[in-house]
Amino acid sequence: MQRRIVDHLREPRSSDLAPAPMRIPAASYTDPARFSAERQKIFGTEPLLVGFSSDLPSPGDRLTFDAAGPPVLVIRGQDNIVRAFLNICPHRGARLVEDCTPSRRITCPFHAWSFDLRGRLASQPQAIAFDGLDPDSLGLTLLPAEEWQGMIFVRAMPGDPIDAETFMGPMGPLLGALNLGELERVCSDTVILKSNWKIALDTFCETYHVPALHQETLAQNLIPYISIFDHYGQHHRYSGPGTDFTDLPEQSEATWPTDGYQAVHYIFPNTTFAYTHAFDGKTPVVSMFQIFPGEQVGECVTIGSTYRRRDSSNASNASDAQVTEMHQMVLDIVRNEDYRIAPQVWENLLNAPSDFQLIFGRTEALLHHYHRDLAQRVGMPLP
Repeated sequence: MQRRIVDHLREPRSSDLAPAPMRIPAASYTDPARFSAERQKIFGTEPLLVGFSSDLPSPGDRLTFDAAGPPVLVIRGQDNIVRAFLNICPHRGARLVEDCTPSRRITCPFHAWSFDLRGRLASQPQAIAFDGLDPDSLGLTLLPAEEWQGMIFVRAMPGDPIDAETFMGPMGPLLGALNLGELERVCSDTVILKSNWKIALDTFCETYHVPALHQETLAQNLIPYISIFDHYGQHHRYSGPGTDFTDLPEQSEATWPTDGYQAVHYIFPNTTFAYTHAFDGKTPVVSMFQIFPGEQVGECVTIGSTYRRRDSSNASNASDAQVTEMHQMVLDIVRNEDYRIAPQVWENLLNAPSDFQLIFGRTEALLHHYHRDLAQRVGMPLP
């Protein structure tokens, strides 16, 4: 990756490029039928990365996850296996878990039905009132889930088991080498946005906008208009040079740093995470953003989380307060810069001529790929 970036830095400066620009109809963002298909065929059936192993370090630990539509409960069992269930009591439909305090039982706040960590009915007040019902039929609704290479994948609707290794394909070894299971979540925030979810996601998947939109923030530390892209089936990675690359073209390769891996990783269909050093230039962090469609075609939900990562070659003693401050800085950039533009784009596309098309340039290669992949997945290929 360093060699590729340095080659681009040498005069004349260049970048990885798609073979040609791509046009995409505005309707691919605004069409309610396509939006409905995406919610059902992608967010209802595809494995979704919901977190990392460190989010559930011990038996009884749990997390709740509602952004994909159905309310989901993910929990680590006494046998150390991660399972997922609908966060719905089979008795009267109440939400089972409202906070993520660890416990050995899951107890409904409505009528105190209790379930073990495998989702089996454990107790009922006045159980005689339910004579004649098979207790085995009164357990929680199990959802497909798999923990793999430090990542936790869940499908939001019942169905076939998840094969995460097959789903990740050629990107699996790369992510396996990053020891994602050792990450420590420090903070997380949710942002509601009036925009189509793909408009929001587009901003996380290219660097072409950075010099203009982020000129007072991110652009201060990056060399503009240079990116490298790697495609791993329906998943992708991109990276660009920070200002620390400025002198590398004149230096011997033997003197280049060996501990500076930084890249943004896209996990189909909706997640990006930046494996990087925070704004102080030394604190190893992972900044993850998950973008979900809202209830309507012009609504979306973003979950932004920051994880501290271990880095033996660049150890950091940053406190939670320092990492939280970095998280807030990133979130402010997203809210005040990226998400200042996204609602404007949405409103413009709603009111554009019926034949209006957006243009993805050759430097926006990831957008070419993931829009085609999404369209293919819902059976509505782009022109």
